[in-house]
Order: sequence, then C-alpha cells, then structure tokens
Amino acid sequence: MFDYGIDGEVEFRDNSGQPSGRKIYVQLKSGNSYLRTRRSDGREIFDVKHERHLEYWLSQPVDVFLVIRQTDERTGEQTIRWMNVTSYLKNRSDKQSRQIVFDGEPLTMKAVWTLRDDYFPRRSSS
Repeated sequence: MFDYGIDGEVEFRDNSGQPSGRKIYVQLKSGNSYLRTRRSDGREIFDVKHERHLEYWLSQPVDVFLVIRQTDERTGEQTIRWMNVTSYLKNRSDKQSRQIVFDGEPLTMKAVWTLRDDYFPRRSSS
C-alpha cells in the first residue's frame, strides 16, 4: 500500500569471509510501468513520484541502489537491472528534477562481485 522506505540491504563479507558491516540498500521496483522512454533523446526515465523519496534516499548512511525488474512483452524474458541512485543524485546537475535517467546495468553475480571488490580489493599475489 505504501511504497516508501528501503526494501532491503546487502551486507558484504570481507576477504576472509567474515561479515563486514559494509552494505548497500536496495529499492526494488517490479514491472514495466516504472520506466518510460524520453522522446527527446530516447533515454530511459524513472519518474520519482514524491520529492521526499529523493531526500530519503540521499539521507541514508549507505548508498541506495535502484533495482528494476521488467518483462519483455514479446518474449516473456525477465531482466533485472540496477544502478547506484545515491551516486546519481549527488552528481547530477539538475538537483530539483524528479526524473532519474536510468542507466542500470544487468544485476548479475559478476556485477555484485565487482561492487563487493570496490569495498575489499583483492590482494595481488606476488
């Protein structure tokens, strides 16, 4: 009924496999209605209904990732993509807009490991 708040969190384990306390939050959206194609440039846009959602995401102690699941209407194939919405909001030029240009990458195990390795770079073997 209320689509407000953080939907989940992911805590990464350190290089020795121990819980680290390092985490991200995820905001989950499921369905084809969450993204639209902007006519002027063909970019995918996620429209944020209320400004308080933007403020809420920016106020979190860790980065929030927007995760969107969609279904291809022709094939029925489902895709899940994600992007760091905190980073996007902090770095965008138009701070007043409630439009997020969604440049989400596929949410795969490789993408999760890449993000995890940003927190705990692998030691090079010498």
